[in-house]
Amino acid sequence: MNQSLIILILLNLMVISLTALFALDRLDLFYKQYLFWLIGFFLFFSFLFVDYRFLFEKYFSYIIIFLSFLILILVLFTPGHLKSWFNIFGFSFQPAEFSKIGFFLLLVNFLSKYQLDLINPIYLIYSSITLIPYLILILLQPDWGMAFLYFLIWLLVIISYLSKKEILLGSVILILIFFLLWFFVLKEYQKERILVFVNPDTDPLKSGYNLRQIKLSLGTSSFFGKGIGLGEIGRLGFLPSAPTDFILTFLIEERGIFIFIIYSLLIFLLIYELIKAQNFHKNPLTKNFLFVISQYFLAKYLLTTLVNFGIFPIIGLPVPFLSYGGSYLVFDLWLLGILQGLTRDRV
Repeated sequence: MNQSLIILILLNLMVISLTALFALDRLDLFYKQYLFWLIGFFLFFSFLFVDYRFLFEKYFSYIIIFLSFLILILVLFTPGHLKSWFNIFGFSFQPAEFSKIGFFLLLVNFLSKYQLDLINPIYLIYSSITLIPYLILILLQPDWGMAFLYFLIWLLVIISYLSKKEILLGSVILILIFFLLWFFVLKEYQKERILVFVNPDTDPLKSGYNLRQIKLSLGTSSFFGKGIGLGEIGRLGFLPSAPTDFILTFLIEERGIFIFIIYSLLIFLLIYELIKAQNFHKNPLTKNFLFVISQYFLAKYLLTTLVNFGIFPIIGLPVPFLSYGGSYLVFDLWLLGILQGLTRDRV
């Protein structure tokens, strides 16, 4: 991986994120996010002192996978109604973000042993063992957005090894699972979000309010936007969760589709660097890890972009490297630091 290029990409994303929070007049979030970036960059450069190849050693992998399950279990026993966060010294910590490292390692180890066997439907079903335990624990929190992200990562990774027949069979199974979820699992407010997405006019001032404001923000923008600090809908509080889930919508309102193009280029350049590094490496564990992480960033980009354009139900995920939030940002920068360490030697 080209370390200088990765750093340049991250610095550009940092500037876009921090200037968006500043334009929203959220200085409290601005300073916190600046701190999160500093912590994240510290972990990014940790590869200079830590040889992260130990992650692939058998017993270390088992320990990390075990710990990833443990923190997801422990958060279910925290006091209060919200079961997806730990609060430590005024800062919120989301275990499901850091549990992803265990999920990635489990998926990488599965691919290293069985990726050529995935043409057999039995192994396709077997691959779900890497996903289902995490899904169950995350859905118990409940955090449907994070659960869907885990699912999409697994799907993008596994689908790369499937035949057309298996993809068709898998699609039928997914449709059946959706109907089972709809009738036996989803709560009324979750069904309401999906119905409002299909027809926002059914409840434009309550359930459909967020979607309505997204479309209004995008509709009043232009190629270069209204200008920094001039996005009334987001800055004046009419766009819910503007610093977090819908920061991309706010950026497009202020800086137009131009900033979305820049943002997309930066993300795809990052993914391209991961795929390019994957092609250079001979170690199957490193190759698979790079592939899984590239699909992870692709899944996050696709989901959050579709939500911010109002063409996918609102699921509550932070926009990669842009949204306010410490857990996801620190984890993602640390993850890129791990990759830097793994790719220093092409082995």
